[in-house]
Order: sequence, then structure tokens, then C-alpha cells
Amino acid sequence: MAPRLPPTPFCIPSPSSSPDGLATHSPYKPLGENQIRLVKIQPATSECDDVYCHLNPISRDSPLQYRALSYAWGPSSERNVGRIYLEGERHAVTRTLEIALRKLRCQDNQPLWIWIDALCINQDDLDEKREQVEKMRLIYEHAKEVSIWLGPEDASSNGDLAWKLIKQISGCPRNSHALSDLVRSSRKEEFSALTLFFRRDYFWRVWVVQEIHCANQATAYYSSESIPWPALLEVCDKLSDVRALLRGSIYHDNPTSLFSLMTGGPKNLAVLRTATKSAAPLYGANAPSLYDLMNMHMSKSATDARDKVYGIVGISADRETFGAIDYDRSVQDTYIHTAQHLIERTGSLNIICIQQNDTNVLKLPSWVPDWERRHLYPTHRPMGLRSRKPRFSASGLSSMNVAFLNDGKVLSAAGFMVDTIKAAAEPVYVEGPESVVEPTLLKFHNWWTVFIENVGSAPEDLEVFGRTFCGGSWAPSYAEGDFKEEPSQRLVLFFGLIQVLLPHLVKDGSPVPLLDSAELINNKMLGKRQRAMAASAALRMHAKRLVVTESKLAGLAPQLSQKGDKVAVLFGCDYPVVLRAVDNHWELIGEVYIDGIMEGQAMTDYRSGKFTEQTFYIY
Repeated sequence: MAPRLPPTPFCIPSPSSSPDGLATHSPYKPLGENQIRLVKIQPATSECDDVYCHLNPISRDSPLQYRALSYAWGPSSERNVGRIYLEGERHAVTRTLEIALRKLRCQDNQPLWIWIDALCINQDDLDEKREQVEKMRLIYEHAKEVSIWLGPEDASSNGDLAWKLIKQISGCPRNSHALSDLVRSSRKEEFSALTLFFRRDYFWRVWVVQEIHCANQATAYYSSESIPWPALLEVCDKLSDVRALLRGSIYHDNPTSLFSLMTGGPKNLAVLRTATKSAAPLYGANAPSLYDLMNMHMSKSATDARDKVYGIVGISADRETFGAIDYDRSVQDTYIHTAQHLIERTGSLNIICIQQNDTNVLKLPSWVPDWERRHLYPTHRPMGLRSRKPRFSASGLSSMNVAFLNDGKVLSAAGFMVDTIKAAAEPVYVEGPESVVEPTLLKFHNWWTVFIENVGSAPEDLEVFGRTFCGGSWAPSYAEGDFKEEPSQRLVLFFGLIQVLLPHLVKDGSPVPLLDSAELINNKMLGKRQRAMAASAALRMHAKRLVVTESKLAGLAPQLSQKGDKVAVLFGCDYPVVLRAVDNHWELIGEVYIDGIMEGQAMTDYRSGKFTEQTFYIY
């Protein structure tokens, strides 16, 4: 473990410092064909000393050893409040970067050679930026260490308390009594702090994915302390080992936070390799597809929206086929190009199902995902059908038949119409603490009422509703082991909770089946565990609405779906979709779970002649 660094002093300039004296000319000179820049940071005797940096162009083949910095730039309000000296003149940087350099620079009379994106790339030169971005994978691979800056102390989120717990867990062997005892004895406050720590901005920056997974050696730095990156990753694995203990003692009514502990933070930066789980470089068959990477990291942030793609294409198997990184291309054109590439590369239309419930501020074609995730209701992002294991196969083994028209903005796709939406229930929107399930129960009651009015309440209908209202899965894939219940028990849980928590909905003539008091007591409907199960199911319902078609098929559809919309199966797409007729074309509303056709049943009917093939022009 790296030696402890001294604490941050109070003499660092405040964000309100005057910008007077900043350099007025560019410190950048053109780079040669095989060159990169390194920053040479002068040593200091105290953190109070100003930071002096010099830019040095070197050949990428140079034997000079250097570090590469991995960090989050921080909020836009702090982008230019940090101050360093670059080539002898004051230079504005992010507050985060200034503090990181004060912490990481040497105090033994030796300069620190380090690669930093904000300093080593001329951000105002788009041609240079494109060339250097294409080299970033190699820059991080050749670094002797990737220095991960997780940030300074943060009293508001108890960062020190979280770091103390990280160190304690790191010191416990896996599957040991010491680890179990630590979980039992630790206060909820410590784990709450750790959950917040794992949600720091660093873990949500898209460029970090590439920086981490190209590192031969990586060390995480927080405040004045550090820990090897593999040891920080293992903290999550150790918490997975004691998942049951954590759920029982702390997270019985908060499954999302439990999920964050074991799969958030460092695990949130995971990269799946297709050929091996080894730490080998991301080459050839060992690299994941861009489609998988985009799905895994679509919630990450980037200062430049185009970097949602460019930040990870370099470590994907699509690196050679994607085309050039082009910052002259607009964000809209970048996302259209990415969607076209992924459709052609995968031979599947599944990519279009990611786009739903969006405000579409980029004015993208409806079939093109906006990787910025600008949703109408951003508290929780809608959970896609692709998270279900095993995956659905609505179009069976059919091959897509597509074309891109009108400069690539119109998708022509073959398929067939299945039905028309006849009724749509109210949409569910989950907000507030997960243990507060009453708002979801109100919407559930509305869904059930719409269902029985349009389908029925026979025993076989109950089974359909039990599958449909949560999209065929009771909980997110990460929680299936915790909340896996039979469909009939799902309804018992929800009907029982309504009966106890919302008794005004249960009256003479109520459509809600009544449970006797003994059944309520035996099932402990008001227990925290049961609330957690309902909250977990609610995440499946979030930003969706129950729909019923004219032929009485029930579905879980995007919240923007409405009466009159069409349900279609497109060849080469694993999920049915909701389409809306607009003039002489179609608008994609999003994917939809339709009970009874998710395993290819509609394809069987199509081959028997029940449905007619047609071409959909989707704008």
C-alpha cells in the first residue's frame, strides 16, 4: 500500500480567487505524428506550495516512465476555479485537478511525470483531440501506474467514515468470521456512508471505464490515503459474500442500496470480456462488443456528449469497424452513426429498444438511442426488458431486413402488426424512499381494475396479470435471488398490502380479492421484507403502464403509449415494439412486454398466415 500523504492544508486558494494573471496565450505547440505530451510537475516541500507544471512532448515509444491520471473533472461550477502554473504562467484548471496534483506530486526532490487529459491534450484543437483520443488506450496501457483520484475529504457525505470501513473490510479475509462480525457490529451510518462513497462522480464518468481497464497497475487515492485498485474491487466481492447478513441487518427495506454496495462503485466500471475473464489487454476476441459496453455504461456521464460513445469504442471489439472519431460531427449525427453501426454489426434491431420515454432534446429519429439518458422522470431510469435472464425472443430466429433512408435518418424495417392497444392504465412513477410503497399500490390498483375490465378475473387471467405487471420478472436481475416468488404469491403480496395500507380501496364491489386476517398475519404483509419486495417489483413498473390490446393481450408498455398505438414484431428484434402512425410513417414509442408472444409465439402465427409481413418506415 502506498505511503500515507499529509492532510489537505487550508492554504489552497478558494474558488473565489481572482483570475487575474492567467495566461493569455496558448502553451501548446503542435505534436509530431507519433508524439504525446507529458506533464512534468515540480516537487514541493509542502502542499501549500504552488503547483508548477511543464509540458513535454515525447515519442510514444519513449522508455520514460510516467503515471496516467484517472479522475472526474467535477461539476461545471468548479471547472476554472483551480489554479496552477503552466509554463511559468497561471493556468485555470478544475478544482478537483488542482487538489489531486497537490496530493500526488512528489516531496522527495523528484519531479512527477504524468499524463493528464485536460493538460496534455489541447482541448481547443479538435484535430489534435481526435488524434490523441484514439491513442488514449495505449497511453494508459504504457503507464507504469494509473493513479485514480477519488477526491478529497467530504464531510457532508461522511467520506472518511466510508474510507475507514473500506480499510476494515479490506483487512478481513473472504468468508471469514471477522468479516461476518464486522457486518453485524457496524452501524448503519457507516454503510450509508459507503453507499454514498460508491456513488461519487468518479464512478459515473465514462472515460474512467477505458482508463481503468487499460491499466497494468492502478492505485486509488482518497484524501491522503491510498489502496490498490484490486483491493478496492475485492471489497465489493466480500460484501457479496455476506449479502444475506447485510440484507437482514441493514438493507431489508432498501434493495437498491444493497445493490450499490456490491455492484456499484468500482464494480460499476466493469468490462465483460467475451473470451476470458483474465486481466489480459482488451484485444480481438478478448474485447467486449460496443453494443455490450454501451448497454453497461449508458448511465455514465461525459462533458462532451459524443464521448458517451468515443470514450469506450477504443476498448471494444468494434474499434476497427466503427470508423474515425470525429469531433466535427454533431452529437445527433454521432448517435445516428452509432445506432446504424450497432444494428449492422450485431445483425439485430435490439438496439432500437433502448430508446423510450425520452424528451428527445437532440431531435433524434425515434429509433436512435440518446445515450445521455435524458428521461422525463430521471429519479430512476426505466428498466429495460434486456435485463431479463434468459432473454426474450419475440422474433424467434428471424433475420432482420432493414435499410437506412433519407441520409440514414429513416429506418426501414420488415415485420408484422400484431394488435392495437385498446386500453391503457395510468403510468407508474417511483420516487421517494423505497420503503414507501403506497403510491405504487395506488397505481397497481388502477392497473388491476383496467385489466379485469378488459380481460377478466378468471384463474388463468390472474396468472397473466401476475406475469405482466412486472414484465415477466419480479425484480431486477441483481435481486432475482432475493425476491423470486411465484406469480400467485406476487398478487397475494400486493393485494394484502392494499388491504392493510389502503383499506379505503377495499369495499363492497371492490375488484381487489380479500385475504383473511390469518393469511395476512402468516404472510407478514407489513414486514420490511415484504415492503422491499414490493419496492423491487415497483422498479420494473417504473415509467411504464399496463395496456390491453383489442384481442385481450396484456402488456407492460412505455409510459408514453396510448390507446390506438400498434404492437408489432420486427424481424431480428427480441422484443415487440409499440409504434404510432404519424402521417405516412411510424414513430417508435419503445419496447413492450406482451404476455403470450415473448417466446416467439407470434412468429408461429405469422408463419401460419395469421399476420401479414409489411415494411415499417420509422422516423
